[in-house]
Amino acid sequence: NITLCCDELGTVLVDVWVFDEAGNSDFCSTYILLQDNSNTCGASAAASIAGHIETETGDMVEQVMVDISGASNALPTGATGTFTFPNLSTNNSYTVTPEKDINPLNGVSTFDLVLMSKHILGTDPLTTPYQMIAADVNNDGNITTFDVVQTRQLILYIITDFPSNTSWRFVDMDYAFPNPQNPWTQAFPEAIDYNALTSDELSTDFIGVKIGDVNGN
Repeated sequence: NITLCCDELGTVLVDVWVFDEAGNSDFCSTYILLQDNSNTCGASAAASIAGHIETETGDMVEQVMVDISGASNALPTGATGTFTFPNLSTNNSYTVTPEKDINPLNGVSTFDLVLMSKHILGTDPLTTPYQMIAADVNNDGNITTFDVVQTRQLILYIITDFPSNTSWRFVDMDYAFPNPQNPWTQAFPEAIDYNALTSDELSTDFIGVKIGDVNGN
């Protein structure tokens, strides 16, 4: 007897042997056409990737275009900040990347300028890495007066977006910053990779950071 599995679907070459009581033997070669008519293999060879996106304070982020490499087109998050990619082939590798680059003025006000200035002067430093990422408007890995200048220009409509940044950044929710007082000591993950997906991954979650909106309102 032989056992055939899902990864052997298709034409399988076999040798069929015959023996008699005197010990004589011979064989012929033939084939088995292995089929999956009840879709048993398909049911076990698919998995889903799903997750949600929220701010540091727990507000769900909608209108985020979530892209997954090697699969379907990008999907937008709804009011609950969730996304789902079902029926993905297992044993393939996938990268999940969220992106949102609209409404750069959303949440940005002169109060954010005050918070940036206090941090730069050392009178009232920002306390979380996500606030610092939001304050790094020009995306150079530091918070300086250049960030204040660009934010002020945006508020005054001198510029219409961030020249060196997107309006939102996203960080893998499970990522632990090595130095929370300096989130740029190493590149923080803005995508999540799955190598050789074998089962459902339903906690592909991100923290969304609105650039320029330091107080998160």
